[in-house]
This record gives sequence, C-alpha cells and structure tokens, in this order.
Amino acid sequence: MFLEDDYLSWAANTTRHMPMIVPPSPWTGPNTGGYRWLEVEMMRTHRSNVQKEALLHADLSTVCDGLNVLGKTSWKINQEILEIGEYCWENNIPIGDIPSRVDFEIPSEPIYPASFNPEADSTTKRQRILQKNMDLRSLRCSAILKLNQAKKFKDFEKIYFPYNLDFRGRAYPVPPHLSNVGSDLCRGMLTFSEEKPLGKRGLYWLKVHLANFAGKNKMSFDDRSDFVDDNMKNVRECAADPFSGNKWWMELDDPFQGLATCREIIRAIDSGNPETYMCSLSVHMDGSCNGLQHYAAIGRDTVGGKAVNLLEGDGPEDVYVGVMHEVIRRVKEEAALDVAFDNDDDTLDSNKMKSLKNNKAAKLINGLIDRGVVKRTVMTSVYGVTYIGARQQIQEKIEEKLEEKGYDIDEMEREVFSAAGYVATITMEVMGDLFQGAKKTKTWLADCARLISKHGHPVAWISPIGVPAIQPYRQRRPRTVVTVMQSVTVVDENDDLQVHKNRQCTAFPPNYIHSLDSSHMLMTALEMDRRGLTFSAVHDSFWTHACDVDEMNEALRDSFVELYSKPLLQDLKESWELRYPDLVFPDIPELGNLDLNEVKSATYFFQ
Repeated sequence: MFLEDDYLSWAANTTRHMPMIVPPSPWTGPNTGGYRWLEVEMMRTHRSNVQKEALLHADLSTVCDGLNVLGKTSWKINQEILEIGEYCWENNIPIGDIPSRVDFEIPSEPIYPASFNPEADSTTKRQRILQKNMDLRSLRCSAILKLNQAKKFKDFEKIYFPYNLDFRGRAYPVPPHLSNVGSDLCRGMLTFSEEKPLGKRGLYWLKVHLANFAGKNKMSFDDRSDFVDDNMKNVRECAADPFSGNKWWMELDDPFQGLATCREIIRAIDSGNPETYMCSLSVHMDGSCNGLQHYAAIGRDTVGGKAVNLLEGDGPEDVYVGVMHEVIRRVKEEAALDVAFDNDDDTLDSNKMKSLKNNKAAKLINGLIDRGVVKRTVMTSVYGVTYIGARQQIQEKIEEKLEEKGYDIDEMEREVFSAAGYVATITMEVMGDLFQGAKKTKTWLADCARLISKHGHPVAWISPIGVPAIQPYRQRRPRTVVTVMQSVTVVDENDDLQVHKNRQCTAFPPNYIHSLDSSHMLMTALEMDRRGLTFSAVHDSFWTHACDVDEMNEALRDSFVELYSKPLLQDLKESWELRYPDLVFPDIPELGNLDLNEVKSATYFFQ
C-alpha cells in the first residue's frame, strides 16, 4: 500500500499553485487518468500572510517561466546504480550515504563514586557512541526511503520533479526523498531521460566530471582529463566489476556518481566512435565559492574576484588553499613562541590567560591544518556563519585529525574545544583581511537591516527577477500546556509578533546573496531553454548533457554579467527609501574597478 508522504511526486509543468502527480490510490477520480493531483504552494511561506499577500501582487512571470524550465526536465532511474545501491545495503557495505547496518558497541555504564553525579557528566564516551548509533538509525531510514522511491519509478520512461521556492527565491524540488538536489546516491540513481550524442567535446567533459569526483577540481580542465586517462585501467576495472575487482570508485568523493560516470566513459570509448555515442548522463559545472563570487561582482572587487575565478588566470584559483596557507602561517608562528607563567603567579590577567590558552592550542594543532579544516568555514562565512558555528565545523575536522594520530579525544575534550575556537577565530580574521570588498558589502547590508528592524519592520526586498522576499524571523511565543499525561509546548507564530531584531540583522546578508544566486540560476535556466538545451541545477551547480557543457558555460556567464550590470545595491537602497521615508540609510560602499565583461573569458568561473 502506498503512503502519501512516501510518494515520489512528479509533474511536467509548474504554475503558481503547482500540481503533484502521485501513484494511483483508492481516491482517484474517474477522469484523472489513474493519478491524483495535489496542490502545492509556489512558495514555502512559513505561514506568513504578509508574504502570501506580497506574492499575490507581484509580477512572477519570469519566476514561473524559470520554474517551468526546471520542472519540464525529464529524468529516468539509472537502474544499474540502483542495483549497486541495493547490493551495498543488503550486504552491509557502508559507502557514501549507505550507512553501516551494525551499531557501534556501547561500553558498559561506568561505576561512579557515591559522591559523583553521573547525570551531570555529559561528555562520556558512552554518550558519544549512543549518539552515533542514533545518527546511524536516522541515516538508515533515509537510505531505505531513497532506494524504495527509485525502485517504484525504475520502469518509468520519464519522471518529473516539480519545484517551488523558499522565501528568498531559491528553487527546490518538492519530493522530499529522491531528487537531483539529494545526496550522492540520489544523484547517481538519476539520469536525463533524453539521450544525446557526445559530439566532439562530450567525452572530454565526462572525464573532467569524473576527475571532479576524485577531488581533482583544482587542476586545469586538461589536467583533469589527463588524470582520467592515466587512471583508465582503474576506470575500466571499476566499470566491469565494482565489488570483486577494482574498488577505486569507492575512494571517490561521490562514489555512486563516480561509478555511473566510469561506466559511461568506458561505453563511449568501446562504442568505437565516442562522438556518436548516445549519452544521458548529466555533467555538472559548479561555482567557485559562489557566495564570494556574488559579493565580488556586486562590489566590483578585483582582488576578491580574482581569488574566486571571476578573472582569467593561469589555472583555477583555490580560495580555500589561500586561506589555509595564511592560517597555517599564523598557527606556526604562535606555536613557535614559548609562553609560560610561574605557577605561583596569582595575578594573571585576562590577556595573559588568553595568550597562554592560544599558545597551547597552537602547539596542539600545529601541523594538522589542511584545506578540509578551513573549507566549510570559508564556504559558509559569506552566508552568515557565526563564531560558534565555525568552531563546531573546525572541531569536527580537528577531532578526525587527532584520532588518526592515535589520540583519545574523549580524554582531551577541553583542549580540542579550545583549539577549535582558536582556529575559528584566525580563519575568520583571515577571511576579513583577504576579502575587504565582501566585508564592506556585508557590513552595509547588516547596518541597513539593523536600521529597519530597529523600527519594528521585517527586512523585505524584491529579487532581481521579481521575487518579493520578507524575512520571517519574529519573537516567537512558546506556551506550555500541561496535561495529565504530558506537557506540550505550542509555539505561536504569526505576523503580529514583534520582529526578532538580531536575526533580522544577521540573516539578511546571506539571505540577500541567496536571492541573487537563485536569480542567476533561473536566468540561466531561461537562457538554456531559449537555446533548446536541457538544464537542471542545484543552486550554484548547473547541469546539462555532456555535449552541451560548452554552450551552458557561455549561457551562465552571459546571465551573470547581465545580472550584475544592474545597480543592485543602489536599487535596493532606493526601494527602502521609498518605503521608509523617515529612515536615513548609509551610503552604499564604494565600488571597485572589476570589469564584469572579463567574467565571460574566465575559464574557471564555473568548473
């Protein structure tokens, strides 16, 4: 029996209220062709009547056209990868997002002295393992749902994913379990329904695609293609026998997508004429730290733009490596110092204590910093990551590094926590130094948001393609209802509540940038549709057939230049001045001298 929330929903067209087609049920009517239509709102409005009212009065023609382009892209299930995923699950081969089916062994409860309160001790190894087992169970449920959805639709010639928006205008497929926005397993099990001949450059882009999954995305495109040629034996053996033979594919960053690409490359080569080989695999081009790209473009920041590949260079720039080298340098300098104080000195002030703390942290993590340690913090810095969030991201990586060296991290939790905070502080300082233009724009956006929210208004704006965005953050009022059986907390959320001033301020810069990257994506979708090409996307990752990658690269660059040729910040300020005539907004930051047209020749803008 089918359950409604377990369906893979699909529809060929998107409208303001988008229909979803679900498998037959006892409630289907006589004229529905065996399917039942469910209404889905165009925007996930957080139950905000103000947001819904704004949508009713907005010109959403461009947005709807863009969503229609995404929604009419037809897919099919890659049955070979589905079978591989099922085999991994049934034989307990944890790989990618197929988790282990065996729980970690839970240590016995420790015996504490009578004077010790075990409930106050929340850092024991037992509790950590219990949490890991809970996480595993959640991952197992997710994997089962994905595999089951793919099995239900494996024989369909075409399936469709309807899209709707969040309040910033970012587009998401409606189905919750299986879609191209999902995990590596989801993406590996999906391929375009339409096949197209690879043409002259299709095989080349398939090789680049595979090299990206192998973590070689900071090489030149030619070097990536050569990397796959050098590993062609591995590619062929993986394609022939994924489990008993060569398991190189399991070491890839995205193993299921990587295996699908291995098999497509070998089939194209073995066809005898790769140019005529019919291929349905999607090839991805991803933005280079896309949030910083948008900041650099909006502020015409030449230095920041060069760091994130808005300008042509000798090869792809890696902003994460640039930040990593500076963090390593500062940690090494601190670790080389000999900071110590007499044990009898009872007059240590806060500065001395901080110096001692930082020195100990630097000595602990000196030599452990690599690209992976700083990457997530750099990536999310432009989207408003807080110090606490950055510390948590970095702590996970530091724990991995220390465990690899044989340390018992449960015995040194305080030291690891302190070291993570130290690295987080340095990383965020380095980001501020390297991206002055982005920092100025982000500060201006936050200052304007603070001014608006201070006067009791939610921050609102219209995206470049016409999406009215209103931040939903308000002071929620929780109420606890006590019954005989339990206590239930009910949260009151409505437009009459006071705005949450702090969240309105801190969330606006990343939300505004998200509205810009969604505008770029939908503009590219429309341009690809005008050219008669298949297109899909996951935010800043743009997908098409291998034979059409070169043309997509041209289309996405043209759309980006078109978007940022508009005076976006000036328009934003003027719209606020019109809406709030009593408020005096600060001047927009002075623009740099970046020539946007150079983006069109920037080889590694998307890669």
